[in-house]
Amino acid sequence: MSDDKIKQLWLMDIDKILHSYSKTLKDYPPMVLATKVDSSLLTERVIREELNFNKDELKKNASDMLAITTLEQKYAFDKIVTAVYCDKGIFFPLCMVMGRTAYSRFKIPLNITEDFVCNIKPDFSQAILLLKAKLIIWDEAPMVSRYYYEALDKCFGDIIRFSPTYNKNLPFGGKVVVLGGDFRQMFPVIPRGSRQDIVHSTVNLSYL
Repeated sequence: MSDDKIKQLWLMDIDKILHSYSKTLKDYPPMVLATKVDSSLLTERVIREELNFNKDELKKNASDMLAITTLEQKYAFDKIVTAVYCDKGIFFPLCMVMGRTAYSRFKIPLNITEDFVCNIKPDFSQAILLLKAKLIIWDEAPMVSRYYYEALDKCFGDIIRFSPTYNKNLPFGGKVVVLGGDFRQMFPVIPRGSRQDIVHSTVNLSYL
């Protein structure tokens, strides 16, 4: 990537930060304004940022953790890895370091109902990143309403319907999704919700 394109991306980032304070680069006349950048560059940057991790360190951590797993944990690990390598779309509830909140990564509204979908368009860089993902792990999953998972399911239906791995008969269009957390202890948090509201919002009652 050329120095000029890198400069434009930085200017766009600065402008985005300023917008959160109700300001823009135009409010600071000496500053150079950002010009329009090819959307493919933005997509490339988003994916590069997500892949910026130490693979050797992660492999060592994985080996160390596998060495002390129980038979149950090892069974779950093998099932998930097999699903990823074989492109088998499976929805795993399971019991993570680094990551993003589901709200920011999947653009899910905080106040959600069964009619909501994620605010990700098929041509967004966010959508292309999700297309490349082989495995999605959602930690502390029992604490949120099933509508969040269903919104993501509908979103994936829109994003990957033209992908060769898409399968409309599988959850999330065929993506492997793992839910982390203890489903025996924590129910979804429903502000001012009745017992019936809480039970109704659990993932156990989802069409997934």
